[in-house]
Amino acid sequence: MALNKIGPYEFQGILGRGGMGSVYRGVHAETGEIHAVKILAPTYANDPHFRGRFESEIKSLLKLNHPNIVKLLSFGQEDGMLYFSMELVEGNSLFQLQRKGHRFDWRQTLGIALDVANGLRHAHDRGIIHRDLKPGNLLMPLNEDGTHGNVKITDFGIAKRFGTSQNTGTNVVGTMDFMSPEQAKGEAVTIRSDLYSLGAVLFTLLSGRPPFSANSIEESLRNITKVPPPKISSVVPDVPKELEELIRKLMAKKPETRIQTTVALIHKLNEVGSYLKGYSEAKTAYTGPGGLSGQMDETFEVSSPQTVENTVNEGNASAPSRNKTSDELGVTADFSQTDGELTLAPATDVDFYNPVDDQIRRQLTEYPVKEESGSIGTVLLGLALMAVLALGGYLVYRAYLPPASEALLAKIELYVEEPNKAQKEIDLFLKHYPDTPEAKSVGELKEIADAIQLYNTLSRKLKFRQGVPGEKRLSSIQQEFLELLILAEEDPVEADRKMGAFITVHGVSPELTIADQECVDAAKSYRRKIKYDADNRIQFRVKQIRSAMDQANQITDPDGAIPIYESIVKLYGDTDWGVGADADAGRALVVKARNVLISMRKAKIEAEQKAKLDAVRDKEEKEADETPETGKNQG
Repeated sequence: MALNKIGPYEFQGILGRGGMGSVYRGVHAETGEIHAVKILAPTYANDPHFRGRFESEIKSLLKLNHPNIVKLLSFGQEDGMLYFSMELVEGNSLFQLQRKGHRFDWRQTLGIALDVANGLRHAHDRGIIHRDLKPGNLLMPLNEDGTHGNVKITDFGIAKRFGTSQNTGTNVVGTMDFMSPEQAKGEAVTIRSDLYSLGAVLFTLLSGRPPFSANSIEESLRNITKVPPPKISSVVPDVPKELEELIRKLMAKKPETRIQTTVALIHKLNEVGSYLKGYSEAKTAYTGPGGLSGQMDETFEVSSPQTVENTVNEGNASAPSRNKTSDELGVTADFSQTDGELTLAPATDVDFYNPVDDQIRRQLTEYPVKEESGSIGTVLLGLALMAVLALGGYLVYRAYLPPASEALLAKIELYVEEPNKAQKEIDLFLKHYPDTPEAKSVGELKEIADAIQLYNTLSRKLKFRQGVPGEKRLSSIQQEFLELLILAEEDPVEADRKMGAFITVHGVSPELTIADQECVDAAKSYRRKIKYDADNRIQFRVKQIRSAMDQANQITDPDGAIPIYESIVKLYGDTDWGVGADADAGRALVVKARNVLISMRKAKIEAEQKAKLDAVRDKEEKEADETPETGKNQG
């Protein structure tokens, strides 16, 4: 049966269907505004996994308010079905424009890249990684004059929010054509994973096809994780080499060799655009099919938001509504004052509707100060003065309070791969929360952060001294270490090996100067960071394998379990596990998966052979029963 309405919305048709639900064109019954309404499929209403993913999308969108990202308008529940709304914009996704035959030239692509980079910067600054960036999730609104507005990012359904547990399970999620190598391998996803996906998107816009093509998931995984991406100039010869180099850096296999942040990417995009001849054209609205207004500026005014393709949209959250909110119902939604997290009631039998405005958004990211109400006349004035004094005292008191441990941990987790960027938060946590269960792991992160800081400081100093005329000449040991620094940028694994040799040779010398000793200490710091990264990767892989094997063990049909074990062996069979307890566990799990796979294949073959023999035997018995008996001892 077709769905005609939900909450305050009456539907005029369906905009699209996705894995978890559908998006409808909905008219608000009281305001008459047309919005896009996304609904969790009824079959998933009581499924904690899919319900959690849907709630996670709402939580992510609540923290985002930027002209290059969709904007949430409201959310609610009716008859057990969760839903949320966004402002509807008439337009197309970049994928739809390409399907209609539009080709994006390099000027348009630069403008799109900057729009997306600005949106990602806003999300990353708020601790959110998109994880599924692709042309279908990038929308280009159509203006009334026929031109196109700035590109907007949509569909945060599998976005990762730092400092939260993941309700997407341990499966690899995302769209294969645009997935980063680390995401495809089930490793930790960072902001650099989004940057890889953006590089793949730019390649696709320019060439008309994704960087890799494959006939199977296994081939796709091999291409993404091991095969170098093709040069865009091999497909589109007229692409400027500066843009080609930018895409190459974004799509580097190793996260540490990519452009590191969205801020750095925005600066690079502006540099490339300024350098290229005809750059000003990228700022001009293109009025042909699928044209755009690509704004080459990293600073945006937050204007009336718009969006949507087949999943999500932005909108005006200030529209009045007479539908009951959760406050009126007294249930379902709670905006916590301690950690800014939205909590939806686990019950699925209570209807509610929550419009979203800027005040709610601020409440999710700030500790709210409750205003005091009073009566009229002198009493009102007296209460107002008391409130001002109380507020002043509260703010002074707050200034001396340490940040909440949850807030510090969320920021630390954001930079868990580069803990030196969260040095301040790490120090604050250890100072104010030394007795918490997390203090030990945070203390270990501090040691890594200090090591990285030592290495980076010396690296900058030596590179600076070498490039400044008249500076004192570097010592032989300093010169050797500088060469290792350069190698580390190109081949971290080989640099790690040579750093070990460097430490062995020079670390035992009793005649080292202070400056040379700094080089030995920095080499030790580098090796410590490399080992830290390797340990993290191994721990994550072990977790992924165990989770996959647990899922396979719950499947009674061998045809369903065998592909999981095959995938484990294909993905991790040739992994260099190294040494250590986690490495031994990972190696043992792969061996176990291989043995189980062999046993299951053997059991399957034996079962098939037995079934064939039983069928032959049954046939022979049936034929024997149908043959007339001949007399015995005749003659």
